[in-house]
Amino acid sequence: MKILWVNPSFLDYRVPLYHELNECLSGDFHVLFSKNRIPERVIRKVESALGGNSHGMEGERYLNLGRQGEFSNQGVQIPFQQGLLKAIRDIRPDIIIGEGFFQWTPLVAFYARKNKIPFWLAYERTHHTERNCPFWRKKYRSLISYFVNGYLANGSLTTKYLKEDIKTGDKPIIEGCMSADSSNLASRIQKLDSHATKLEKAGLNFLFVGQFIHRKGILELCEAWVSHSKIHPEDTLTLIGDGELKIQVENNYSLVESIKIVGPVDYDIIHNFYAAADVFVMPTLEDNWSLVVPEAMACGLPVATTIYNGCYPELVKDGVNGKVFDVLKKHSILNMLDYFHAQDLEKMGNESRAMEAEYSPSKVALRITQGILTNSSQSKYQE
Repeated sequence: MKILWVNPSFLDYRVPLYHELNECLSGDFHVLFSKNRIPERVIRKVESALGGNSHGMEGERYLNLGRQGEFSNQGVQIPFQQGLLKAIRDIRPDIIIGEGFFQWTPLVAFYARKNKIPFWLAYERTHHTERNCPFWRKKYRSLISYFVNGYLANGSLTTKYLKEDIKTGDKPIIEGCMSADSSNLASRIQKLDSHATKLEKAGLNFLFVGQFIHRKGILELCEAWVSHSKIHPEDTLTLIGDGELKIQVENNYSLVESIKIVGPVDYDIIHNFYAAADVFVMPTLEDNWSLVVPEAMACGLPVATTIYNGCYPELVKDGVNGKVFDVLKKHSILNMLDYFHAQDLEKMGNESRAMEAEYSPSKVALRITQGILTNSSQSKYQE
């Protein structure tokens, strides 16, 4: 059974999953992507992981309509990739997986239907991320859904959106199909002396890793932190990342002694900061499934994220491994920060590890392949 995943753009975290999918399918998994969109380091990684089953395409062009922004549904980008259908035809897949409803998907869905190949769609969005979705775009997605045999979803919030807004009916939906590069991070953490890496101070070290942009809620977190530090002056907030708000954050908070603005950090050493932290915080205003949350969990950290993060129902359980809060309410942020002072953080971190293990690349790959094969009768092309 040869499966082709057509995914024009992805980053490092997808490579371990693709490797595991190839293992599950005994070397019959292929991925087709755009070399124009993917960094050279990721191209090298996927080529190393898949060898000849890695198919990169060059020469992609784009037509941008409307203002492009950091939040969902801001502008439209229409890609043109010459030779896309020929590349699929040369691979001769038995099943095709597309990525999202747009980008390369319309052409791929048409090819799958014309050639009577089962077509599955990987999808990540939720009601919240799609709250500003225009009517025409929703109708377009419903039209594309007609060509889809089944879905690979992040979690329950994505399933709810597919069923209620896209009206997917009784088409199979496999949940739990997103994984981070957690195994790599966890192995690096295990090689460190965890006691030696913790900060030599009485308070807690809260860690943020992400883009310094409005969507990540970094300004709301820093504003609340100033109030928190008056109650817990021994605590530290470490900020790792880069983006358009970095200068503003530095101007406003660099003189706050308890806020440590590190800036961008190479992925190969990020595990050192996870190891030194006590609690991980992702204060996002909008995210499908923040991959830094399962990364932190794999490193044994309690985690806190917002009700606007699509991963919270599956990955963050109040009182078990973390805390869910509302970043738009300052008192909710303050309650979250104070909450961890009365918790058994080691126990919560162990719970995080156990929960995240269910979303490791190997578990997700097995879930995808078994799910597709189990639904083989529904996956067969229907006239």
